[in-house]
Amino acid sequence: MTRPTMMFDTTEQVLIAVHGREPPSDEEWDSYMQAAGALPPTCTKTLVVTAGGGPNAKQRASINDFVSKNTLTVAICTDALLVRQIGTALSWFNPRVKAFRGNDLSAALRYLDVTGPEAALVHQKVAKMRLEIEGKTARATR
Repeated sequence: MTRPTMMFDTTEQVLIAVHGREPPSDEEWDSYMQAAGALPPTCTKTLVVTAGGGPNAKQRASINDFVSKNTLTVAICTDALLVRQIGTALSWFNPRVKAFRGNDLSAALRYLDVTGPEAALVHQKVAKMRLEIEGKTARATR
């Protein structure tokens, strides 16, 4: 089975997307956009963590269409220059998009105003998705 290039999950307030180094497939992206379209009203924040992979032009168009109909605050964590540029372009359509250094998840969560147990849950979910995308498995702890 092929490793995913993108994974996503939610908490009560946050849609979390984690990308590897490669761009997501159209199937992965379509699944993500369907999930985004079905978010509960409490989930108005998006956290994107990427090792360099990001949406292609067609996929970015679907984001712009989505944000024209929905209000989201978005934090993007990456060290990849191209993804930072994509974030800048997306901010032209949604001024609540902001990029952060790849490992500065805490600053991104502060920007999203996610704290306490919810922030801890986001950290946990991001770590788990990163391991799966990298093809590593979490070791069981005792």
